[in-house]
Amino acid sequence: MLPSTIYTPLMSSIKIPRTYRINSNRCILRCVCEQDISHVFSATRFQGFNDGMLWEPPQSIEELNEPFKRSLQAWDSGSAYTFTIESAKTSAFIGRISIRKGETEGVWNLGFWTHPEHQRQGYMTEAAKVIIEFGFTVLDADRIEAYHALWNTGSEKVLKNVGMKFVRYIPQGFQKHGKWVDENLLTIEREAFQALKEI
Repeated sequence: MLPSTIYTPLMSSIKIPRTYRINSNRCILRCVCEQDISHVFSATRFQGFNDGMLWEPPQSIEELNEPFKRSLQAWDSGSAYTFTIESAKTSAFIGRISIRKGETEGVWNLGFWTHPEHQRQGYMTEAAKVIIEFGFTVLDADRIEAYHALWNTGSEKVLKNVGMKFVRYIPQGFQKHGKWVDENLLTIEREAFQALKEI
């Protein structure tokens, strides 16, 4: 069952302020801030952390300044919303989750990662549930989709736990270290989301 949080739909002409917050049982989701950069850098120091991502681990913390600025620009333009996930109890940095416009009108793409220190505790499933609700009720999405590297069974489990269904296998998803990484595409439609809300 998806969260019962009530959102007010926003018209496309209304900007979502950077002060916007989403609460789940254990987490607070908020716009990224400069203080997060050290935590992102910390996550990239763990071996294999970036293996399932399109971006490579930075060589220095300063390399994360530009991606941070681009995240804020995307937020302000309404093209993507990247949230930092933190503990509601301790304010500890848990990870990141983003929802961004796809190439097709009404389609949004979901992406996320958990800091290795907080993995396997159910935080991302909790965060993904409220972001999917945000996508359908606030962003007025028709469909939300997500890709995961075939070997990344942790991400696959999160996506299935929030109601996403397998759609397609992609043998050449993205390149990593000069080799193709195969992916699966999973999606959830508005009708399926509404059906989950009624359970």
